[in-house]
Formats: sequence, structure tokens, C-alpha cells
Amino acid sequence: MKLEVVNEGDSYALSAAVLIYTNSHRQHAFASKHEVVTLDLGPGPTPSIRPGTPFTDDDYRTLVRALAPKEQPRMQWNDPRVLAKGLGRVVWWSPPQRRSMFFKCSSHAGNAFEARGIAPTPGLVWMGTQQELYVWAYRGNQPPTRDTPLCQAPFFNVWARGQVCLGNAVLPPEDQRDDLDKWERTFFGSRFTHPNFTQPDRLTVGINPIQFWKNQMAKPSKTFPEKVLYDLKLRVKDLLDADLASVAAIGTARGEF
Repeated sequence: MKLEVVNEGDSYALSAAVLIYTNSHRQHAFASKHEVVTLDLGPGPTPSIRPGTPFTDDDYRTLVRALAPKEQPRMQWNDPRVLAKGLGRVVWWSPPQRRSMFFKCSSHAGNAFEARGIAPTPGLVWMGTQQELYVWAYRGNQPPTRDTPLCQAPFFNVWARGQVCLGNAVLPPEDQRDDLDKWERTFFGSRFTHPNFTQPDRLTVGINPIQFWKNQMAKPSKTFPEKVLYDLKLRVKDLLDADLASVAAIGTARGEF
């Protein structure tokens, strides 16, 4: 058994062991910690595991702090906007509000335009993963529930399945993924260049989306006109499905690019 290892110039010596005990069905387990001492019993030093004691919460915190500092248990603010968290993603909501928006011309849309202004937006449900950002709209101004129906987010640079085309936008770094404002700033702080599909009445119902946002930049509504929202066969509870790919596949549109 190797008693020492060298990593990045530092030398580490074997000092302790953790033993895991499971029942016959491996459904339950407990652990014990043991000091390791070195005995001189012959040709070379021999490690010996001493009698152990139950592995405590303090032992767990000490071990995580040493092995993976970023994962160590810590108190976290329970943001009331969070709807669900787990499986490497977080789902949250934001109420209808007025937001700064920036538009830039693009070769992907001949009648794209350049403007900036403040316009009303509908209530939104967001989902952030390790590498992606999704956004959907919903009707009303109350916090969404599991059964709240979702709509297509009526913004440029969002595919029909809710995924945001990030372009050169940068997602929050790993240690700031719990900062929901950073996620939203990633989206609204970028420039909207073009719709991501060409299907009529799929991004905004009853009006071309480019004309809709031109109108909003020129003379914004007092509140977002929910009549233009496109209903999806999707509810908030569907975002909790472990198979994210199947959930995202619910939203499709013609002419996506």
C-alpha cells in the first residue's frame, strides 16, 4: 500500500480511513472513521487501521472541505423566486415588469432593426443548467404553480423549445449559479437580433414579432399584451422531468435556424 503521494509539489501522507457499512440490500449505510498509524514490521513501514468511531456531521464537513471546497455545506438564501432545484438545474420565475431591451440588426432577418428602450414583459419561468438557459412566458402576475400553463417566450434569440441562443453571452460562473439576477442579466443584457424561426403566429400571435417589438420600442404598452402569447402544451411541472431532452422536444416550430 502506498503511504505517501505527491500532487502539484505537495506531499500527502496516509492518516485516516473511512469504512462504509451497508445492509444486505444496500439501501442503508453508516460510516466510521479510523486513525491510520504506521508500524515497522519488516522490510518497510506497514499501515495499521486503528479502532474507529462513528462518522459525524463534523467529520463529513471536514472531509468535504478538504476534498472539494466548492461543495462544502453552507447556509444558502432561500430565494422565494425558486420553484425547483436539482438534477443540475434550477427553475425560477419573475413577475411581469418593465425591462431594458436592446435590439441589433442581423443578416438573419431582412427587416431587423436597431433600437433600445424600456418595454413591458410578461411573467417568465426560467431554467438554468450547467451549459444552457431556457425561458418561457406565462399569463397573469401571480407566482406560478406546478399546473401553470406555459407560453412561448415572445423574444428574439429564443428557440421554440425555450432554449436561449446565447451567441457571445456568458453564463454566470459556476460559483455564482445561485444568483438568479445574473442569469436574467445574461438574457436582457444581450442584444436581440432576430427571431429564431419563421413560423407565423408562433413567437407572437396576430402580429409579426419584428413589427411587434418595433412598436414596443417606439411606443411601449403600459403592460404586456398577453393576447400575443402562444400557448404551449407544457406546464411548469413538466420542467421537473428528469429527461430534460424530452421536455424541450415538446416545443417545435417550422423554419428554426
